Amino acid sequence: MGGEEFPMEQNELNRLSRQIAWLWVLWSISFSLVFLLGVFVITGVITANEIRARRVVIVDDKGKPRIALVMEPGQVVELQRKGETFPVHYIESAVVYVYDPTGKSRIMLRANSDHSAEVNLCDRQGKVRIGFTATDFPGMTFYDTEGRGRLTLSLSGTGDPSIKLYSSDWQVIFEAP
Repeated sequence: MGGEEFPMEQNELNRLSRQIAWLWVLWSISFSLVFLLGVFVITGVITANEIRARRVVIVDDKGKPRIALVMEPGQVVELQRKGETFPVHYIESAVVYVYDPTGKSRIMLRANSDHSAEVNLCDRQGKVRIGFTATDFPGMTFYDTEGRGRLTLSLSGTGDPSIKLYSSDWQVIFEAP
């Protein structure tokens, strides 16, 4: 399986490119709307039912959060991988969360202090299932139900595409090129 190649057709690449472009448009519009809403609330043009010091939360008629604008501090957590424990550094991020009517996170738009941006799409349980990252090396990751990245599509600094498939224990089982 490691020597086989799975070429992507031009139509598939074009479709993927259009989807990423639409997600970027969605992120831009959502962030702009939340920013404008914040300006309107601060200036008194719109009154708010809830404003918190560290976050702005918009709730529905039943009091359930539907949108939150949050500043998340940087932190270090320990991750266990292949029997080893090592620190993972999370950077400070401005995040827009969009929740479904049950209060589960469905979309996360993130602008990080390292100048990267992320769009994460979540399943009905609120777990990230698809992640798009815009850095010097943009990419997309598909996650399993346990939150492990199983398939990554990315571009190198020279624009060369890369595909990696991972097993459930994070071993690379296919890589191209």
